Amino acid sequence: MKSLATLVLLVGLLSIAAVACGGGDDDSSTTTTTNPTPVPASPTQVPEAEEAADTGAAPTSGGIAVSMQDPTGSGEYIFDPAELSFSVGETVTFDLTSEGEFHTFTITELDINAAVNAGDTASIEVTFDTAGTYELICIPHQALGMVGTITVE
Repeated sequence: MKSLATLVLLVGLLSIAAVACGGGDDDSSTTTTTNPTPVPASPTQVPEAEEAADTGAAPTSGGIAVSMQDPTGSGEYIFDPAELSFSVGETVTFDLTSEGEFHTFTITELDINAAVNAGDTASIEVTFDTAGTYELICIPHQALGMVGTITVE
């Protein structure tokens, strides 16, 4: 009698464990996936124009070409070029090209935040009125090293 009770208890526990672990035919099971590099939503507005200066970077269609690169293209999150220099008062058009992912060209101190969708090119015009060194970041990829420097002299 004691071994029968033990057997019934063991079968009951195994049944409960099988149901709890999804052993049934229930289609309501939940699968959780995680994205190792979460990307925030695109900014709602791309500035139409702000003004910039001359860098020596290769121009395209009259502007300074800045390639926003990523692992789906060149292999790493970088701005190319990542170091830009301008004179106070100069106005420059940036031609921003995104490789395979959404990127931003953001200089928080100057209220510049241009969004560029994967594979697209956007142009912004910027005038640098104040001397200083400014951090250039891609908001969704800053933590992954997508940063640069803009120096205004």
